[in-house]
Amino acid sequence: MAVTVITGLEDDSDILQNERVIDMDPVIAMLDPDSSQFTTMLMRVARSSGFSSKAEWLEDELFPRLSSVVSGGATDAATITVAAGEGAYFRAGDVFRNARTGKAQRVISVATDTITPTGALGRVAHAAAAASDQLLITGNASAQGATLGARKITKRVAQFNYMMIERSPYGFTRTLMASKLYGGPEPMKERKKKAIEHKRAIEYTLFWGTKALDVSGSEPNGQAGGLFEFIITNVKNAAGVLTKTNLDSFMRDFLAHGNTNGVLFVSPIVAQAISGFLRDAWQPTETGARLWGAKVDGLISGAFGYRIPVIVKRDWNDFSTASGQYGGWAFYVNMDGVELVTLRNTELLRDRQANDADSYDEEYLTEFSVKVKHERQHGIITGVTG
Repeated sequence: MAVTVITGLEDDSDILQNERVIDMDPVIAMLDPDSSQFTTMLMRVARSSGFSSKAEWLEDELFPRLSSVVSGGATDAATITVAAGEGAYFRAGDVFRNARTGKAQRVISVATDTITPTGALGRVAHAAAAASDQLLITGNASAQGATLGARKITKRVAQFNYMMIERSPYGFTRTLMASKLYGGPEPMKERKKKAIEHKRAIEYTLFWGTKALDVSGSEPNGQAGGLFEFIITNVKNAAGVLTKTNLDSFMRDFLAHGNTNGVLFVSPIVAQAISGFLRDAWQPTETGARLWGAKVDGLISGAFGYRIPVIVKRDWNDFSTASGQYGGWAFYVNMDGVELVTLRNTELLRDRQANDADSYDEEYLTEFSVKVKHERQHGIITGVTG
């Protein structure tokens, strides 16, 4: 073998690179931490054990007290036709008042969606009804000695969601596991990372999962529907810049039902918009403060006065805001109206490789679903671009 001769001062580039001890940080830096706050909250306060591949629940509500006019009521005591299906809200003896005119009447009889009322009662004289007038049923007046009259109750509604098996597998050759590695051996490094990825997948399912059951294969494949699958009534499109007026209007609809235990999960662009409401109000509370802007971790509904925590979903900043995509979304969740149901709790399953494989496999597995009760007590804001 020929000898290589170095003349002069030997420097860093002259040595064999194999000789160099690498200055390697023993801790591997992760770009993103665990940001699955919704899943964490449900696991701690709203979680139950399932016992079937289908999660089911019942919903009910108080008897309706509002209806709307379609036609009629042009003259005093004339029949009034209400919106389709709303005739069932009335029974003989019900006293109702037109919210626009103030005229009060009592129901004599009901035929499908057509009401036959008395003439005007009380201090407000006859005033013609108009389409879309709201009718408020204030109570039911029975004559002395009368029988029970019509008996009416609301019928409970059955709801369901499917259980979904979420799996996050990973594996290594035995040769790699026997090797000495910076940052520690495998599978120790990947195990921690996969736990975060597994929880993040559950989180995305809770927001955007699809409720479906595929029976085309040899075994059924259930998919759990998330908030987006259930929330239909209160979906608000900001269609651009989120204003204070828009947000107050949205929150008024979101808070109309359910209790006050709600949380607003927002993308960074929505958080920026809310913070911007106070951006011109620079009022330092400390001497020498040089801060500008506002940190928002909650808001108070102008309509109801409730304080609502705001949780920023930092990882949603990766989502596009173009054409109403998820980067400009926010979810209002009544936490007492959602429940995480687990048929099999999250578990780290080891030694998943085939018996004759010269490898080692593990996986995280969770079989879960979510109950989204009374979708009208939740809400979604879309289309925020600034």
